[in-house]
Amino acid sequence: MINIDIVVTIPKSEYENDDRETQDMLEKDLVQFWTLSKVPRKLKIDDRVYFVKNEKIESSMRVVDIIGNSTMTCETTGRTWSGKCQIIMDDLREENIPNIKGFRGFRYRWW
Repeated sequence: MINIDIVVTIPKSEYENDDRETQDMLEKDLVQFWTLSKVPRKLKIDDRVYFVKNEKIESSMRVVDIIGNSTMTCETTGRTWSGKCQIIMDDLREENIPNIKGFRGFRYRWW
């Protein structure tokens, strides 16, 4: 089976929160979630979400669940997020794919 991974961009305004969430995920054995306003129809369980940060793909996580039209609250920040698609992830991996410009929404993996 071929994985159909997606790529998303962490907004610069969220870098500090992302660092805190990653630390909590590793220290407290938590999962993370990402909220989208559109459903990536090709994305399946066990695919990966790649994260653009500092103009490179610096990490990825494995999809463990995809929930439609839901609301979730982040345990680290206490913020509540709602959207058409919420992706639950684990298995954080460091990546180092340089020269990637940020964008809104998601894109399917192109490399």
